[in-house]
Amino acid sequence: MNVWTLVIGVAVILVIWFIAKRFYFDPAERQQDAAVKEAMTKQAQKRDGRVELSGRQPMLHVPTKHGDIQLSFLISTDETFREHTYARFKLEQFAGKDFAALLRSDNLLLKPLPIGTRVDLADERFNEQFVVTGNDPEFVAKVLNTEIRDKLRASLLQVSFGRRTDSSLLDRERGWLSVHTQFLKTGDVIFDLLLEAAILFQTRFAALATETQKQSSAGE
Repeated sequence: MNVWTLVIGVAVILVIWFIAKRFYFDPAERQQDAAVKEAMTKQAQKRDGRVELSGRQPMLHVPTKHGDIQLSFLISTDETFREHTYARFKLEQFAGKDFAALLRSDNLLLKPLPIGTRVDLADERFNEQFVVTGNDPEFVAKVLNTEIRDKLRASLLQVSFGRRTDSSLLDRERGWLSVHTQFLKTGDVIFDLLLEAAILFQTRFAALATETQKQSSAGE
């Protein structure tokens, strides 16, 4: 094979790729982006929120009684198994705590890799479906009450508390509660489920904060 044959071959491949991207991939991507934006806009109207751009991804901000919830998704061209959709909020209290409840999977790419001490809750059905870890088992058991466990199980959602689920390895910011899917999902239904679960966690943390404050006052 001479040099000109190689150059022509590469040129043909590039032209085919450009045509495929221009007439197939780009329209499909634009259609998906439009559907996501429409679902987020619907949620914003329904929940008195707003949609903003965060980097290249749209992010929905929903105001609640206990603060702001952010809803968006992580897309990775290199590690598609990390892709997911999330609803998250920041907590100033309990920043020293961390825990996760991740769905079990037989898929090697989706199989949870627990970091921290394994926690067995007094709920065998939940333990069979989720891998739970945390640095304070008593705290984890308090947060994951019956209502929250039932919500996660019925909606097939995961939860992580500590670092953001889309943070880089060098990002050490903590105190983020993220309810997230096992892989990328978009649409009005999954957005509803994520936001409903995040609001449940906000309410639960508010109750625990009040309980902690009362215990501190009683001990003075």
